[in-house]
Amino acid sequence: MLTRLWTSVGQLVLPMHCVACGTPAPTDRRWPLCEACGREMAELIAAPYCPLCGRRAGPYTVGPQGCLFCRMYPVRFGAAVRLGPYEGPLKALILRCKYEPQVVIAQVLGRLLAERLALVPWRDDVDVVVPVPLHWRRRVRRGFNQAQVLADEVARGAPRTGGKVTRRLRRRRPTPHQTNLPSAQRHTNVRGAFAARGRSDGLRGRAVLLVDDVMTSGTTVAECTRVLRRAGARAVYVAVAATADYDEPGPW
Repeated sequence: MLTRLWTSVGQLVLPMHCVACGTPAPTDRRWPLCEACGREMAELIAAPYCPLCGRRAGPYTVGPQGCLFCRMYPVRFGAAVRLGPYEGPLKALILRCKYEPQVVIAQVLGRLLAERLALVPWRDDVDVVVPVPLHWRRRVRRGFNQAQVLADEVARGAPRTGGKVTRRLRRRRPTPHQTNLPSAQRHTNVRGAFAARGRSDGLRGRAVLLVDDVMTSGTTVAECTRVLRRAGARAVYVAVAATADYDEPGPW
């Protein structure tokens, strides 16, 4: 484990190849990407999105009540912040982070997400940062929870949290991956899969920032939001590394 981590650190500090496309990469960038993928990454981060639901949205389609999509399908959380859309080099970084696994890539993405969080008007309202949990079996197989690593970095950009992450959610049962499931099955898949943990007054009256790597239909985030609100949270915000377009609306 330590050898793998040291190798990952070395590759990020002095990368020999672009993490996204495999071509030789410069060593002086904010991310382990070649020049072309670095430009594409910057464009993804600059892409406009709805500050309420986090989905792709043009600058003229967003109003005080959000974009056209979340006006039709209202979200359950207060607002969202993302790094970019789930495509190109951002998607490649997330996949390598999750399945190789690459802890240090998650740290890089977390720092970038923290910079994005610093720009939102509700940042100073956040009291608690909570990662979306993995079931313990999947965490053992993977070796870490990528949402936890993201949250550790993001918490440093939320002043009222003291830079700390609180594990106030637990996954009660393992669930199949949401990928390729239609929205109705995604909702059933995660319904009742999460529960609040710790003292009953730990979330009461507090604003929670829920952190995950990717939000697609929004069903996982919606279920976590429901559990957090039932546990007493006065508000729930969402921070994700990426949002993926999804044709079928989720229950949010």
